[in-house]
Amino acid sequence: MDSLGLGLTLGLAASISPGPLLVLVVTSALRSGWRAGAAAACAPLLSDAVVVATTLLLLDRLPPSALGVLGVVGAVFVVWSGVQTVREARSATLGASGEPLAFRRAVLVNVLSPHPWVAWATALGPLTVTTWRASSGAAVALLVGFYLTLVGGKVVIALLVARGRRRLGDTGYRRALTCAGVLLVLAGVALGVEFAGYGR
Repeated sequence: MDSLGLGLTLGLAASISPGPLLVLVVTSALRSGWRAGAAAACAPLLSDAVVVATTLLLLDRLPPSALGVLGVVGAVFVVWSGVQTVREARSATLGASGEPLAFRRAVLVNVLSPHPWVAWATALGPLTVTTWRASSGAAVALLVGFYLTLVGGKVVIALLVARGRRRLGDTGYRRALTCAGVLLVLAGVALGVEFAGYGR
């Protein structure tokens, strides 16, 4: 498989993988429509710059416990986001616009979530470095393909969710938003359990 095809495949798999960012994309699309969901989906374009640069330059030199600390901090933030979503669901109504808030929250979730860090430290980082050493063009194609389907897949999910939200009515919308918030809390708890003892 060529580098572009590999990047497209990896990005597509990552775009539909369950995790805090996907739940936040769905929650944002439910809360504020497809634009907010798409804004949340675009968060990796900004947040991954921090993740990739830090991973490739520093993470390999840090003790394993540092990743565990990062994971726990990320888990706390994800739980907080879920609790906030459940609280907001009590009085939520359809039609509010929240693209900037959705984007900022998604960037924070993605930076603080250990999943991108682990993926770049263990698979994507080494793959990118070795591809770059063989061919800089192939490495660029790998990254372009990865982010094209990573973001594109999540935008499609946001569109599908937003298209169905109008059929819910306010009551159904509040219930769906509450469920999404509970999923965020559960995802945060799972992350905390997974990374609490990491590197010890």
